[in-house]
Parts: sequence; C-alpha cells; structure tokens
Amino acid sequence: MNAAGVAVAWIGSVLGPLFVLSTFGDFSHPNTYIGAALILVVLFSIKDGIKARKNRNTAGFVAMCLVPLMLPFVVIISFYIF
Repeated sequence: MNAAGVAVAWIGSVLGPLFVLSTFGDFSHPNTYIGAALILVVLFSIKDGIKARKNRNTAGFVAMCLVPLMLPFVVIISFYIF
C-alpha cells in the first residue's frame, strides 16, 4: 500500500463507521456503501500492516495497522474532552 492508501485508511478509520452508523438500517442510502468501502480499505490496510510486522518493518506496521486501529478512539476521546 502506498502513501495515498495509508491516508485513505486513516481517514476511513474515522469516517467509515460514521457513514455506516449515520444510515444504520437504511441500505438504500449511498452513505452506507461508502462507509462499508472505507471500512474494507481499513481492513486491507491492517492486513498489510500485519505483513509488514512479519517482515520486521516497524514503520509500516505502525502506519498501516496501529494508527487505523487507534485513531477512532483518539477522535472520540478528543471529542469528549474538547
């Protein structure tokens, strides 16, 4: 995954669940499918991050696996703090 894919994964890790939850139960709305696609990109990024960890690429592991997993929690916590 290149740098653009990592950026989409980071953005998608926050926006994907929001798109899906904003239209929860309404499968005719396009935001549901946009959110599902973003979540799919995040899952592929996590898979690539695990591969990077097996190849001892720590930077790739952090960028592709840890950040997409932690970023939604950081956004939620900062939303409630500020």
